[in-house]
Amino acid sequence: MEMISQLVGAVTHRNFRRLGECATVISWLGPRPGERILDVGCGDGYYSAKISRKGAHVVGVDINEKRLAWARNFFRTARTEFHFQNAEDMRFADSSFDKAVSFCTVEHFHSDERVIANIARVLKTGGWFVFSADSLSNPGISDRERRRHQQRFAVNNFYTLETVRPKLEKHGLHPVEARYILTSPLSLALARFSWKLDNWPAPFAVFRSIGHLILGTAGRLISAISERLAARRARPAAGLTLLVRARKLGAS
Repeated sequence: MEMISQLVGAVTHRNFRRLGECATVISWLGPRPGERILDVGCGDGYYSAKISRKGAHVVGVDINEKRLAWARNFFRTARTEFHFQNAEDMRFADSSFDKAVSFCTVEHFHSDERVIANIARVLKTGGWFVFSADSLSNPGISDRERRRHQQRFAVNNFYTLETVRPKLEKHGLHPVEARYILTSPLSLALARFSWKLDNWPAPFAVFRSIGHLILGTAGRLISAISERLAARRARPAAGLTLLVRARKLGAS
């Protein structure tokens, strides 16, 4: 059973919707040896550990005790640590981190502005906050799909660059780069299929994971081609996920 649990957990990170997102976020973050990086909503610690392999010291925070236990059991090293903390009430000292990162987490908080304010507070001047967030701004998505997504994944907010920019700038975080991903109609169709996989009941978890694994390889390739073709026509102004890189230029 433990082996099956580990397999399911590993395949989770091959989710079609997350692969390109997380690779881009880590690339934008650019972790370096000796940096102290905050991972907001670290979950099971997989990405904290991946970032730490670049030589940075990563501090992960989350409120899911089961996922934190997994992080401590499988991903705790000399360069990672994991804390039970709500990012709305973080207790770290001011200017104690070089960078902060969050993978599709900000949208789940009741007060995203308190989270952003805390991240700005603990970042050093000149530090970077790189994050992804649910947008679901594709023209082809219905209000019903957005409501269903909110209920299924406990999402409180959807974001566009226009809605998140003032929240960041209010606390001294200035967006330098932003990008929508999963923007094409084909990518949306593949995402809809992956949502159906997510709805499979627990007894079919292994088969659900196998489906995500197949979609994470073949689906990602197909989606990448369609995204490139769409980008040649115009820079996408909407998509399933928004990626942002913001810099703290002064006191918040």
